[in-house]
Amino acid sequence: MHVSERLLQLYADTNATTRTKLQDVIKQNLGDGKSLSMSFEELTGTTLESLLTEEKSGSDFAAWIKDGKKDATFLPYYVSLLEMHEQVLNKEATVPQSASIDKTVVKGTPIVDKASLPASEPTLVETPKAEDKAPASKPRYMPEAPVPSRAERAKYQRTIEPAKPRRKSGKWIGVLFFLILLIGGGYFGYPYVLDLLEPKQEVEVVEETPKPDPEPVVQEPETNYVWLASKNVNLVSEPNGTTVTYIGDIGDRYEIVKEQDDHVEVNLDGTTAWAPLDSVTTDWPQRDLTDSALLDWVNTNLNNEWLGEAISDFFAMNEAALTETIGAPYGRETDALNAYAFYNGGFFVIQQDKVHAIDWTNTQTTRESFSSLGEPVLATDDAVVYESETYSLRLFEGTNGQTRVRLTEK
Repeated sequence: MHVSERLLQLYADTNATTRTKLQDVIKQNLGDGKSLSMSFEELTGTTLESLLTEEKSGSDFAAWIKDGKKDATFLPYYVSLLEMHEQVLNKEATVPQSASIDKTVVKGTPIVDKASLPASEPTLVETPKAEDKAPASKPRYMPEAPVPSRAERAKYQRTIEPAKPRRKSGKWIGVLFFLILLIGGGYFGYPYVLDLLEPKQEVEVVEETPKPDPEPVVQEPETNYVWLASKNVNLVSEPNGTTVTYIGDIGDRYEIVKEQDDHVEVNLDGTTAWAPLDSVTTDWPQRDLTDSALLDWVNTNLNNEWLGEAISDFFAMNEAALTETIGAPYGRETDALNAYAFYNGGFFVIQQDKVHAIDWTNTQTTRESFSSLGEPVLATDDAVVYESETYSLRLFEGTNGQTRVRLTEK
């Protein structure tokens, strides 16, 4: 029969109490460690050669029992002891135990020899003398003058006054108060004394000049303008009228006076003039064209031999200075607003005795030549307008192919 089957059979034949006692005996015998063959021999008195000589401890055996007896190391050892459990347990019960002998020590009481004790000496008690017990009598006080009796004292009607209080010296308080007054008076009176000692300065009274009230700022009403959006616009004397006061050019700017019907009244240097609304605009964009770029284009693309001077210099001249500079014109005309001085190559527009514009007539300048100036401010089928900060440059195209260029100071 296999050893594991023998273990199952022995577990069926023995009770749990017997197995527990046997396991305790085995753990006690193994202790900290010994070989299983030696332990078996000590417990049974016989030998079993099949057991291992490897040392095992009681804790190893307890762990093997707790682990379910899976390891085969203790199995032959434990099964053999379980078969001989009666012999093992009986042997443990018959082992004599050393009885402990209680030794009782009886302490004897020492006997003291009375003869060795020293004899006590007699005590002397002093008896006080009779003279010491009786104290000496004190002499009785006798007043120098006889004390009057109560009846005699009643004869005297004396008024008992309270004792006068002790006078306290207040001199030092007065001195202290005087010093305080002296110091305080000097402190507060010092500025006044100093003012008396210093020479008085004459104070000049400066009369303040009343400031004039600020003049009210008169806010000027915002001025509204219109620009002519067509070439050769007839400005009439009344709305829907036929009398032409002035013929304006594209790009001319006028101040608005009022609107009526389909016309707008404009300020034409003090003259009443009406422009049709379909020929004006209030939208006038600004361009980034500089004065120098515009004048360079004029000097490059137009014939300026008839001028003989820098173009910008003419706008500072009046009509007399103009005549003195380039000579007398061959023709002169006027209208409601301007005077015109004609020369070979062009004419000058004089407004309020000052050169206002220069016109180059019968030029071959085309619209495409203006492309280097960028985007125009206004362009129609027969006119183009370019503007810088100071000048306005306009191209007028005629029906016969001839063109006219005008440079105006804004």
